Amino acid sequence: MIWLIGSRGMLGSDIEIELRNRNLDYIATDIDVDITDAAQVRDFLDKNRPINWIINAAAYTDVDKAETLSNKAFALNAEAVKNIAEAVKDNDVKVIHFSTDYVFDGRADTPYKETDTPAPVSVYGKSKLEGEQHIKNILNQYFIFRISWLYGPNGKNFVNTMLRLFRERDSLNVVNDQIGAPTYTKYLASNIVGLIARD
Repeated sequence: MIWLIGSRGMLGSDIEIELRNRNLDYIATDIDVDITDAAQVRDFLDKNRPINWIINAAAYTDVDKAETLSNKAFALNAEAVKNIAEAVKDNDVKVIHFSTDYVFDGRADTPYKETDTPAPVSVYGKSKLEGEQHIKNILNQYFIFRISWLYGPNGKNFVNTMLRLFRERDSLNVVNDQIGAPTYTKYLASNIVGLIARD
């Protein structure tokens, strides 16, 4: 059984479609299970045994608001991740977790590698890095995917915003001081579910 957390989000909704299309046995939750509450996480797992995989697609992703709402960012991006990891640390459960390129400072002039030393400068990046560290410190079986510039058919994202503005305006002025690697939710979902299907 697969537990998909954050099933109504931009990425989670496409992962659920992929799980359904491949006829995999899963259960999906969103705000109906408060993963910031360790007792709720343990209770959910106890009631839905056996869980073999967890896909954590839940996150606080508003980078700007995280600066003033740091408690919310750390609760969902760090403490909730710790709750999940602690709840399954003694079981044969594999965890897939999504992090971000914001764990780096953005000053590199070449693409980052997995082995580069993180140095987040924003609250959002710091909260996501703390979540990663909880997983690494608690679990033995996990995958952490650092994704950037996520876009897809569901949810607010840069690509959809640009497409909307192109339809509304004759010309646009945008900054050109950022370099990124956009990640399409449907491709990512297909790859993640393919990974699980191959075990």
